[in-house]
Amino acid sequence: MSAQMNRALRGGLRALTGIVIVAVAAALAVFAGNASLPSVMRDPVAVQVDTRQTGERELVCAGSFAQLGTDAQDPGAAVPSGATTTVIAGDPLGQRELLRERDGGTAPTVLRAAIGTPFAAAQTQSVRTTDLRGLTAQSCVEPVNEQWLVGGSTAVGASTTLNLGNPSEKPATVELALFDEKGRIDSALTSGVLVPAGSERIVPLNGYAPGRDRLAVRVVSTGAAVSASLGVGQVDGLQSFAIDTVTRQLAPSTRLAVPGVANPGDGDDAGPTDADHLDEFPVLVRALSAEGTPGTARVSALFNGSAAQELGEIELSGAEVGELEVKHWPADAIAVVIDADVPIVGGVLGTAAGNRRHDTAWFTPAPALPAGTPVAAAVAGGSLVLANPGDADALVTVGAGEAERDYRVPAGTALTVQAAADSRIVSDAPIHAGVVLASGGDIAGYPVLAEHETSTTLTVYPR
Repeated sequence: MSAQMNRALRGGLRALTGIVIVAVAAALAVFAGNASLPSVMRDPVAVQVDTRQTGERELVCAGSFAQLGTDAQDPGAAVPSGATTTVIAGDPLGQRELLRERDGGTAPTVLRAAIGTPFAAAQTQSVRTTDLRGLTAQSCVEPVNEQWLVGGSTAVGASTTLNLGNPSEKPATVELALFDEKGRIDSALTSGVLVPAGSERIVPLNGYAPGRDRLAVRVVSTGAAVSASLGVGQVDGLQSFAIDTVTRQLAPSTRLAVPGVANPGDGDDAGPTDADHLDEFPVLVRALSAEGTPGTARVSALFNGSAAQELGEIELSGAEVGELEVKHWPADAIAVVIDADVPIVGGVLGTAAGNRRHDTAWFTPAPALPAGTPVAAAVAGGSLVLANPGDADALVTVGAGEAERDYRVPAGTALTVQAAADSRIVSDAPIHAGVVLASGGDIAGYPVLAEHETSTTLTVYPR
């Protein structure tokens, strides 16, 4: 056999061997695909870590009221002045101040508290400037990434400022969406407001949206969570007419409860009792459809021990801030409930007039306090109002230590109680609580806020 024939034979044998190997591999693959081969499977190990063990939360108190137009060199600047009083319920772990663009009065304060421990704070100020006088009050709040504010005006004689606090070590970029009686305000100036780390910025809304009778603001921050509140001042000619601050609210809801609403008459008179009498300064109820969906909001007043009374309706037309004027505030009414067929945010304006003085208060909806959970209530010298718009009676314990007292709040009613500055509230059913301060020509109020719900457990998968 020649060498050439040997080489051809060896090449053929190699080719045949390759074909056999490929065929065997294919057969094994088919078999493996149709048969259940033994395997070893193990779920990853998961460890649940409770972040409350060493967690802390922060509450921001906005500091002194800031007024526009007091600096002749910079009339558009908001200048804070005067001293605030801070009431604390619970034990803080520490506190510090935030920086401001303009110094003056009491600086914004950050209070630290342990997560899961009842803690609350509120701030009041008796404002006395050349142009403005009145009483302000607001809750100190936890920074969040989205919140709403309803209240104020930029019409003639009125000014509204927005306070943004950033206690974080990172800067925050804040997007503002403004709404008025005609819908969303188109203003490129409100996009990208920068709030440096560890500071507070005061934004005059008159420059962004002048000449608006009704205001609502949606605040969305990135980079860091922020606190937000409004400062509202109004003059009548050369005389002070009203002053107040507005506490923020969180997620829109189809039901808003506003405890503590008051609209007293003259300081020497509890107010008109004649049902046909029209109030000189009517209560105003405002509501905004958060999603811009048309709907209807029904407004009712709650009383101590008697049935609720319907006050009227607000037609929600898209993104317009709707308003109901309650021409006669019912005697003994102490809370407002707004029920809507779309998610809304809102607020209620009450007025006090007496001793040749006049003042207003923007009452913010109070979130439902969770049943069975102690909630701190900082009561700054006023009355605590418990509102129960639900279908079941609530047994509520209010006080601190040996001074605790039990109260029954029937379904569909509200109750005014006197409570210590450092109090706790425990209810066997969800309720809403707020504080109202009204005396003579001064009025103010703020909601009682439970700890903001955040995730308290973290799942860790060790390698």
